[in-house]
Amino acid sequence: MKKTIFVVALSIAGFIAVWRFEPGPVHNTAAVAQAPPATSAPAAPSTAPSTSDSANATVTTQGSAESSKYGVVQVQVTFTGSRLTAITLLQAPNEGRALTALPKLQDEAMQAQSADIDTITGATETSESYKTSLQAAIDQRGNR
Repeated sequence: MKKTIFVVALSIAGFIAVWRFEPGPVHNTAAVAQAPPATSAPAAPSTAPSTSDSANATVTTQGSAESSKYGVVQVQVTFTGSRLTAITLLQAPNEGRALTALPKLQDEAMQAQSADIDTITGATETSESYKTSLQAAIDQRGNR
């Protein structure tokens, strides 16, 4: 009986530790390129110099700054021709599950070549903000 109580107590302690776990910062800078945080002024869409008659023109656009209770997410995308070649985070939460979710979202978006990607479990609001900003950036390119 004493062993059972001890095992149950350790199991509960282990469960609480797992339940309260928050991931630390991601130190892999190759996974997500993050620019310095933008100012509070709304970002205007921008394009890189390009020639409109070239099939391989490079175009860069910014998505909307999407806010949630976990922070603001804003992306910038670069297209070469019709191919999505880079996604850069302009604004991102600097703590919590977003740190591990954002690199996964970027990888999925690059593979899918669109904002039609899965939400990361445990980072739903950040995922939705990322997808909305990404879609806005993609739509900016379509309006050019």
